[in-house]
Amino acid sequence: MEEVKSEILDFLGKCEEVKSSKFIMALTRIGDLLKSIVNSRTLYDLFNSVTTDFDYKAAQSRCFVKSSDGFRSSGKIVLPGSRRDKLAFIFCLLVDIDRETINFNDFLQRYFSDDGSFYSCFHAFCEQIIDPLARIIKDAYSQMFGGEVPSVHESSSNVSPSPHSELSTILSTIYLLICQEKQYILESAIPDDDKETGYKMLTEVYNALKDCNFEVANSLVNGYNYYILYNNTISPNVQTLFESIRAFEDKAA
Repeated sequence: MEEVKSEILDFLGKCEEVKSSKFIMALTRIGDLLKSIVNSRTLYDLFNSVTTDFDYKAAQSRCFVKSSDGFRSSGKIVLPGSRRDKLAFIFCLLVDIDRETINFNDFLQRYFSDDGSFYSCFHAFCEQIIDPLARIIKDAYSQMFGGEVPSVHESSSNVSPSPHSELSTILSTIYLLICQEKQYILESAIPDDDKETGYKMLTEVYNALKDCNFEVANSLVNGYNYYILYNNTISPNVQTLFESIRAFEDKAA
């Protein structure tokens, strides 16, 4: 229980670091926030659950509300109604920002513009995206620990975040690469049934690596390699993914 508590507090701390960071460091802090999810079995399982079968592309069309006054385009973000879909949407959005599929500067100016400065746009982004994310997790944490919700600042001196070993760093990289790979497959032109097959294979690759079941992981990677060659869905990052998997196995051996 203490380990889970430490992981949750580490995550909440990373949310605070995003909010308190200078704009120039925002992408780095968002990457750190995503890694804290990967390094926590509790949070990984939670986000894996909420993103399974979540249609991010359809959610984008509903949540990215665009408007124009005839001279300039603007917009706003309307988060999904349910907590589950909020978590899924925010997570997918942060992954897109982290891998720079979304140009963060343009995104802030379009959907969070106030006085036009990046500072105010980033502040609005934190209020509308990072705060709801932290609040949902904090509420879930409160229920898990019988209502005991110490503040991040108060708890940081009492509970040390779990150290990020070299293995966990590589695994974090693999997770983010797999998220990118999944999105590439989902956006490809192959049939939906084939997309589902590839998505499931990638999920099982990560699960096998987490459990250090390298025989299963290698079988799945070989199968996925055949899958992308057969479907002609070779992403720009797939070679990096395979190399990271090999590096993880070498370090864990």
